[in-house]
Amino acid sequence: MSNKSRKYKLMVAGQLFKHLGLQMYSGAVPAISELISNAYDAMAKNVWITIPTGRALRQTDQVIVKDDGHGMSFTECNILYLLIGRNRRSDGKEWTDPYNDLNSRKVHGRKGIGKLAGFGIANVIDIRSVKDEEVAHFEMDYEALTGQDAFVDTDGYELRSLPDDGDNVEENPNTTITLSRLKIIRAINEKAFKRSIARRLLVLDEDFIVHVNGATISRHEIPFQFRFPTGIGQWETAELEGGNQIEWWAGFCKDTIPDEEQRGFVVYARRKLAQTPWFFDLSGGVWGQHGMQYLTGEIQADFLDEAVDLIATDRGTVRWEDPIAVPLKEWGRRKVRELLEAWADKRRVEKTRSPRVTLYIKQAEKLPDNDRRIFNNIVDRICAIPQLGKHKDGQDITDELIGFVYNAMTNRNFLEAIRRLNTASPEDIANFEQVLSDWDIIEAINTAHLVKGRVEIIQKFSQMIRDQVPETPDMQSYLRDHPWLIDPKWTMLVHEQSLDRIILENFDVPSSRNAEGSRRLDFFCLGDLYQTAHIVETKRPGALVGRKECDQIRDYVLFLRSRLQEASNDQQYRRSSVKGLLIAGRIRPSDEGHMKMGQDSGIFDVRTWDNLLTTAESMHKEFLDAVTKRAPSDDPRIVQLSKENGLGVSTR
Repeated sequence: MSNKSRKYKLMVAGQLFKHLGLQMYSGAVPAISELISNAYDAMAKNVWITIPTGRALRQTDQVIVKDDGHGMSFTECNILYLLIGRNRRSDGKEWTDPYNDLNSRKVHGRKGIGKLAGFGIANVIDIRSVKDEEVAHFEMDYEALTGQDAFVDTDGYELRSLPDDGDNVEENPNTTITLSRLKIIRAINEKAFKRSIARRLLVLDEDFIVHVNGATISRHEIPFQFRFPTGIGQWETAELEGGNQIEWWAGFCKDTIPDEEQRGFVVYARRKLAQTPWFFDLSGGVWGQHGMQYLTGEIQADFLDEAVDLIATDRGTVRWEDPIAVPLKEWGRRKVRELLEAWADKRRVEKTRSPRVTLYIKQAEKLPDNDRRIFNNIVDRICAIPQLGKHKDGQDITDELIGFVYNAMTNRNFLEAIRRLNTASPEDIANFEQVLSDWDIIEAINTAHLVKGRVEIIQKFSQMIRDQVPETPDMQSYLRDHPWLIDPKWTMLVHEQSLDRIILENFDVPSSRNAEGSRRLDFFCLGDLYQTAHIVETKRPGALVGRKECDQIRDYVLFLRSRLQEASNDQQYRRSSVKGLLIAGRIRPSDEGHMKMGQDSGIFDVRTWDNLLTTAESMHKEFLDAVTKRAPSDDPRIVQLSKENGLGVSTR
């Protein structure tokens, strides 16, 4: 066969429609958003969406998207609409033609696959369009299209025309797309659906109105504690490296934003979604991560969809590795850091201006110079902590902590009790008993403040684990440095790195990577001088543990017991006992018996994170209760303490 007679043919398999429809636009919001965008390019003033909400969807349900745009004739449907992959901007038409008393618009469409978006949620797309009183009416069937091995016929694949196709009608131009034989069944929350649609489009205004089940969608900003720039609806212009310009705004809410889709920056090109909310791949550090839960914003960057198309096919992400997009990503990372710093500073200043904190600062002016400086520095640090919110009763935790610091710095009761004890004669039993009674009261009051603060910390970590907050702070490090989180009696235990090394030298110890990428061991040793050593092994809050992990902590304990027994003459390593504690998210039910054997033998204990924190909270409350019982129950200070602390303290 000669080279001239050989022909190469590019064939398109029907499965292509699965990739361009179902996989590109899975979900009601992205699929319908694309149909709305097509209506925008058709110069529609209105789009009416009818969609079942508030209940599980049935296959017999329909979703209807109708617009009052210029419509399409039979010829336009064939040579324009049904040409998959057609770039309507390739002929230089960046703007639509004016229509329906509207000026032209910057074209959204570019990839030529938006008409397949309906396949993301339905098997059948019914298209009915009216123009110049002519009806073009046909349907696309997902199963029929994807069932084709290949399309090689130059005349294309013939779609099914519907009954009124070609009929002349006295009807204003419009296009109606009906999606049927639905693939989705999960109930759609109408409020969330409207909010998500509005989040994807900046074009909603008096000239382009979208209605959902008869109600108009509107774009509105949620209330902000701080906004950059100030003023609702205001945008700020920024120049990127390389010469491109963007417009942006950002806002911080007073409380965390509950809907994750509302957190982060949305990037738009031509006033249409180009990048779903994100933080430019920035993790932010512990406080930064927390601050991100309050932050939302928007960016207009038309250059992403001009000379080069940098927007992914699903219109949810940008090709950020492209040199054209890199300056925007770098700007975004800098801007998020800058905003988080500004937010922390503004919150700090605002908290220091609260009436109670202002009063404490004014009262602290009477302190000696050095004490006053220390107090003001502590106030500044406490006010800068973003995680501090309010108690269930509405009391501000910041105010309470600053009050505790002030009272601690000005509390002379302990010194007075010691002075009285020193001056009391051995025969003055009554005075001695009174001093001890006062001491118990003072100790109970100060312990109450300490325990209450600890319980607040425990409850906050418990909530973070329950809510699955992204990138929860390093719980293992916090346990190592604050052993009272495990047991209030462990307050004086310290990290025994020398014991860590003994285990490391003899075992292939599992490890993980921390936020900075360095190796982190899954265990640490705690000890009190010459008494008990504890090996604490931690797993992620969501991790499932069983026989393997139990055997591992058992081996650590038995080995360390043996080594310390051998070194019993060495004062550095003398310990009366070694115990283990395994902390994880869940325990595999089939291995509970194996775990119980280890626990019954006194070698190790197994606790879940929830159980650990709940037990620590309960033990702190019991500890406070025990301290309080030593003080006279009828003392006014103890009565008031029992009313105020909210920790269930007994008054006998």
